[in-house]
Amino acid sequence: MPFIFDHLLTLILFSPVLAAVVILFLPREGTRLIRWVAFVLSFIPLILTIVLWFNFDPSQPGFQFEEQYVWYSAINSSFHVGVDGISLTMVLLTTLLTPLAILTSFTIEDRVKSYMVLFFLLQLGMMEFSFLWTY
Repeated sequence: MPFIFDHLLTLILFSPVLAAVVILFLPREGTRLIRWVAFVLSFIPLILTIVLWFNFDPSQPGFQFEEQYVWYSAINSSFHVGVDGISLTMVLLTTLLTPLAILTSFTIEDRVKSYMVLFFLLQLGMMEFSFLWTY
């Protein structure tokens, strides 16, 4: 469990990419399977965000759950994410609306596989701007 708490923001941020990769390997003809797999996988970031929500300390000022890794040392680039109270609510809103939006998009018949993959990449993009990023 310490691994999850140490890398919670990274797991929340990149779990939609993992979901998109899983959907890429599903057969294109199985639209019902694609829809339900996408719906189930959309709960992973939501569950992780709920864990983040209940472990967030609102009395502590500044960013919490910060992670920083050297990305490319030759240009002094690093991956640095953190979350504060406002960004936490934005992440929760994004991860809460994603399963609802996927559920309401079950009526889509044209290119379902591409739609679901792009939807998860959209979720990554929306959450990307909710976290603190420094380079």
